[in-house]
Amino acid sequence: MATIKKNTLYERKTPLKNDCSIEKTLYVISGKWKPAILNELLKTNQRLRDIQKGLPEASKRALTQQLSEMIKDGLIEKKDFNQFPKKTEYSITPLGKKLSSVFRELSKFGNLLIG
Repeated sequence: MATIKKNTLYERKTPLKNDCSIEKTLYVISGKWKPAILNELLKTNQRLRDIQKGLPEASKRALTQQLSEMIKDGLIEKKDFNQFPKKTEYSITPLGKKLSSVFRELSKFGNLLIG
């Protein structure tokens, strides 16, 4: 059984079960800021500064780390525009768009918990 290693602030201590689809899904969307970032990118493409404005308590380092992980996992993509000043935009990939229904259901469940 192979382990998937990510360059993260937290290193997984037990191997990821390659045959458990729920565990794999939770693995790629877990992270302090990933759900919030994905939720926003499911609505529209964003630049890093826009993501930072929406999550002022998140450090730039933490956001860029989690964005990099999601790029590596194929959930989002980064597009660099050939212009001055430099412009970079993040967008959801077709694979990432498949999380839309997952986030809708998580939101419904969260609303039940809130009351």
